[in-house]
Amino acid sequence: MNDILVPVDPADLIDRIIVLQLRVEAVSDPQQRAAMLCQHDLLSRLATRILPADPLMTRLTAQLGTARSDLFHVIRDLRESDGRKDYGVAFIALSQSMLAALGAVDDAKAAINLHLAATTPIPSGGAMDNTLSLM
Repeated sequence: MNDILVPVDPADLIDRIIVLQLRVEAVSDPQQRAAMLCQHDLLSRLATRILPADPLMTRLTAQLGTARSDLFHVIRDLRESDGRKDYGVAFIALSQSMLAALGAVDDAKAAINLHLAATTPIPSGGAMDNTLSLM
């Protein structure tokens, strides 16, 4: 696999780790699971190396994890409802729940980035470099 470097903000890195964890828990194929675990491990080591480990960061990460888990389960339920062609009141309620969960994910990510911007010194060059290197 070729390495691809892309700019990413810290909340997106944490979110990717959380999504991988949820997918690892849900997948049954051993090869897919192994590939996801490899990605999860790589990104987790990177996050541990570059992100602060303070109590607020821990709480915000847990908040994002809860929001992402809620979204994961709502989407699963929506797919099941769609598979049954059941588009009644329950489907509408699930759709509203999905929008709320998406909002909670966005809010948690914004709080993480805001917290890190407040606690991370800006380099002498002015702007913060959001490129995270996996090297």
